[in-house]
Amino acid sequence: MQAETMKRSVAKTETFRLVGLRGQDCVEALNKALASVPGVAQVSVSLSDEKATVTYDTAHASFSNLEDAVFGAGYEAMHPTHGEDGNCCGGCGG
Repeated sequence: MQAETMKRSVAKTETFRLVGLRGQDCVEALNKALASVPGVAQVSVSLSDEKATVTYDTAHASFSNLEDAVFGAGYEAMHPTHGEDGNCCGGCGG
């Protein structure tokens, strides 16, 4: 009998910067692209902040999947620099 490997389902929220937003049409295109990724539960794209916040199930999606969706829509996703999203990256212990 072969043991099955199961991925643990964990909700994760990522906030990342977006490059290339030029108007509300861009926001709508990115909302649609990110919401279409399997496992994505919630999407919020802000034109004024040029950021997206996405909550997803890690058993079905990854940051790489989100990046691919953003790239496929014609934009670029970048992790914010330390503290830019209001959270610590954990690298400094702070």
